[in-house]
Amino acid sequence: MVLQGIITGIIIGGVLSLPVMGVALIYGVTGILNYSIATIGTFGVFVTWMLWSSVGMLPSILAGLLTSFILGFGIQHFLLNPLVNRKGNDLTLFFIITFGIATVFSGLTKIIFPRPTISIDLQKIGTLFIGNVALDVSKLIAILIALFVLFSMRVLEKTTKTGKSWVATSQNLKMAKLVGINVGFVFSLVSGIGYTLGFIGALFWGVLYNLTVITGWDLCFLGYIIAIVGGIGNIWGGMVSALIMGIVISFAGYWLGGMWQSVVLYAILLIILILAPKGILGSERSV
Repeated sequence: MVLQGIITGIIIGGVLSLPVMGVALIYGVTGILNYSIATIGTFGVFVTWMLWSSVGMLPSILAGLLTSFILGFGIQHFLLNPLVNRKGNDLTLFFIITFGIATVFSGLTKIIFPRPTISIDLQKIGTLFIGNVALDVSKLIAILIALFVLFSMRVLEKTTKTGKSWVATSQNLKMAKLVGINVGFVFSLVSGIGYTLGFIGALFWGVLYNLTVITGWDLCFLGYIIAIVGGIGNIWGGMVSALIMGIVISFAGYWLGGMWQSVVLYAILLIILILAPKGILGSERSV
């Protein structure tokens, strides 16, 4: 039972780490706490589900990825960037706006797609035995993707002009503008990537469980709890926190029942905020 709980927790943590990295990346670069990431990611998964039977797995997943990226880029470019230029990083304002965007897309998901509950059935790759626990390998893909994304972003930050520009923007926004970095484009690109990570997280959540319109809100609140515990804006902290909290969710479900999982998570959040207000690894963002 302990081994099963750990493995299940790692799988859950791998899935949750994806929207958490989206939250961390967007906040780390733009300074905006964006509450629509997972909701629009869920919308993208419904697009994938709708196209799956007609065009196949890979084209439908690419369509969902593209939908999420375009929406993320467009929302940041046309709506949020002008507000940043006029209002600065007003956390309350952006909370209200992105919460409203999330509400709109939840409503659109209900209107556009005929089924309120869907599941994603990825093709089975094989079975891995760890001790006496049989594990569908396809369910491990999320943690592998999360690790790939994590290391890819670090490589981009060190080796490409685009990656260096978003690091510079996150470290000192005013200086980045002074040296000629197109901050608006950086914000929009990073938001597109963050929304795409929200899509991938929601996709694999649909592999583990059923996916509903409410899933986007669930992933949003879980994502922010985990991001705060790890150090909001800190991608490495988000990854570590997601794995820890995934295991906590798993064992809380086994020992206490599903209704206590949220209670345990919020209790941990409160303890972390008291003992380490900037999270386990601290925030990487500076102004």
